[in-house]
Amino acid sequence: MNLVRAFSLPFIALVFVPIACAASPDRPNIVVFLTDDQGYGDIGCFGSESLETPNIDRLCQQGMKFTDFYVHQRCSPTRLAFMTGSHAHRAGCTKVIYNKDRIGIHADEVTTPELLKTAGYTTGIVGKWHLGEWDAFNPTRHGFDFFYGFMDDLDQGSGIYRNLERVESIKRKTDGQHSPELLDAAIGFIRENKERPFFLYYASPLPHTPWSPNTRFKGTSKRGAYGDVTREIDWQVGELMKTLDEQGLASNTLIVFASDNGPVLGINGGDAGPFRDGKWTDFEGGIRVPCIMRWPGTIKPGSTNSQITGIIDLLPTFCAIAEVDPPGDRVIDGRNILPYLKSEKVEQPIHESFIVPGSVIRHGQWKLLVRDLKPGGKSGREGKRPSAAAGSLFNLQTDPGETQDVSADHPEIVADLRRRMNEAVRELEANSRPIGRLPSR
Repeated sequence: MNLVRAFSLPFIALVFVPIACAASPDRPNIVVFLTDDQGYGDIGCFGSESLETPNIDRLCQQGMKFTDFYVHQRCSPTRLAFMTGSHAHRAGCTKVIYNKDRIGIHADEVTTPELLKTAGYTTGIVGKWHLGEWDAFNPTRHGFDFFYGFMDDLDQGSGIYRNLERVESIKRKTDGQHSPELLDAAIGFIRENKERPFFLYYASPLPHTPWSPNTRFKGTSKRGAYGDVTREIDWQVGELMKTLDEQGLASNTLIVFASDNGPVLGINGGDAGPFRDGKWTDFEGGIRVPCIMRWPGTIKPGSTNSQITGIIDLLPTFCAIAEVDPPGDRVIDGRNILPYLKSEKVEQPIHESFIVPGSVIRHGQWKLLVRDLKPGGKSGREGKRPSAAAGSLFNLQTDPGETQDVSADHPEIVADLRRRMNEAVRELEANSRPIGRLPSR
């Protein structure tokens, strides 16, 4: 697994020391709703003509649509990047973390919830963690005050946990019967903490395979089980929005909606929209995902941002909002994109480049493949989707689907992007951190 990286950004060495701050009613609540394997083209406001997502579309109408929002090409790395503000490769893990691996987020990482707690926030996560399935990696040991969601145990299998306690054994995380339980836990967290700033991370297990929609949504879409599950996601988003309205919190809450990677293709499911391929690949369909942010009074309704942004930017942006410093004793790849949220004039793009070291680099409108890219997905799912050769250059402004290699016409751009890639790889190798590991048995 590779990583994504926004390059050519300065590192300011400021030592982070956690300092408890009094909760301020002026600090906004923060809700992040992250879906699992949802495609760019699976939402109405991002161009879907076959899926109905009225609540997500309303969120978009009331907020800002991010058209160039990047993540990793698979689950655990994206979530690690969100928690650390660093690309997953820098934080030591570029693969999916399974319970047999005996690895997870390192205890020395300074996480998004830990930083927000220093500003007086109460922190909660509902749903999918996927950053270590052992007790040492439980979310409550990495900055969350409250956890209601999924963990795996080698002996007992998958289960739902409340903080450190296993409360229910389950067959699969994607069964729609769990959605009401997850939603109730999230709504309860909001209501219990309405008098103080809170951070809620709603990590939906949907629409990851296998698709098993809740009974109330079966047969309600035009796209089979995948469409039904998408409607289920939209319902959950709507219920959270409704709760914020009922509790009088909507005007002082930043909502972020995004997916952890592109869709699984080849099984009549997700849609990457105008982009090539999907999950498991560094084509745009695998690493560029839908993202919406709403913050009444700060974000202009119905606005669009087309600059390079990514999941790595959430930690430093939340720090800016909460008025705390991000850790300064390590490289943080993300940057504060609050100026974008405020529609302020920015002389230079906050990120000029986006890099998956050893794989691809995007700089402005140009994207270079440094290695051969094959279609994503498991064996047999690729169908006839083509590969692309190392050295291919695409103009994403005119060719977002990466269909026409123009490297022969722009050798100077190819040379410049290769140089930038080499510099990025050298810097990252010099400033990487280990993943957490359990002691050998």
